[in-house]
Amino acid sequence: MTVMVTGASGLVGRATVKALLARDEVRATVRRASDASYLRQLGAKVAVRDIDTPDALSEILPGCHTIVHLIGGVAQPDPEELFHANHGSVLRALEAAEQARTKRFVLLSVPGADPETTHPFLRAKGLAEEAVRASGLQHAIVRATHAYGLGGLWFTAAVEGALAEPPIVVGPGDNDLAPVFVEDVASVIAAIDDAHPELAGTWGLEGPDVVTADAFARLLRGDGGVPTHASGQAAAEILTRLLGVPVDAVTASFFALRSRTDAPDAAQAFGVSRTPLVDGLRLTLDAAAAIDTG
Repeated sequence: MTVMVTGASGLVGRATVKALLARDEVRATVRRASDASYLRQLGAKVAVRDIDTPDALSEILPGCHTIVHLIGGVAQPDPEELFHANHGSVLRALEAAEQARTKRFVLLSVPGADPETTHPFLRAKGLAEEAVRASGLQHAIVRATHAYGLGGLWFTAAVEGALAEPPIVVGPGDNDLAPVFVEDVASVIAAIDDAHPELAGTWGLEGPDVVTADAFARLLRGDGGVPTHASGQAAAEILTRLLGVPVDAVTASFFALRSRTDAPDAAQAFGVSRTPLVDGLRLTLDAAAAIDTG
């Protein structure tokens, strides 16, 4: 089968393309030409497209059995773009899927997605989920906790905060996290693509180990350093300084939330083994070291 992955240049996107290529032909979209070379080296057919461009998917989506929609995320330049990236882009992809007679739509979402919430990111995700359910397409919505791997804003922020002097944790520190290794997210998406043709539902995905945000910082740091805590605009300013990219209060507030699954277990449903946290972190550090020495 042929699968389309939108937003394929991110942390989850790269891993998903690689996982799907083990069994499928993969087409992928990215917004910048500089993001295409790695995916092409993997074997994907890549198109540089802005999904807001009229007919952006009309030439490359026909013939695809499944579309995996990964465009979105909490870090956006303003509230309007936040809503559009996480809701409007889904509407455009659904419209294109209907026109191309694509059979299945896979949406990556987050725990807590709710069209009635006041949190702008979670509200946009909740409305996007509603649109997918109402589309009439075979569909799978995967509400994944924070994914970690080489790159990714949340994991980078967690590492930089943990290694700061003194270590800094966004939020109260006692909020539970169940970080999921990015390769496991990709494996679940690939398994969904192989699933029964009448697929329709929402699943949750989290890592097998639950830690508090403070405990995660200590694990990353490797010593007994006691974290300090920041929230709201102060946290946004600290993250902006640590990461060297603008981080707003909405992003900081999302990072401060509890991150646990709130839907049936996707790993169990689709037969995917989850990577223990210490093993996933070791693999990530090994990958980073290989780049540094390469």
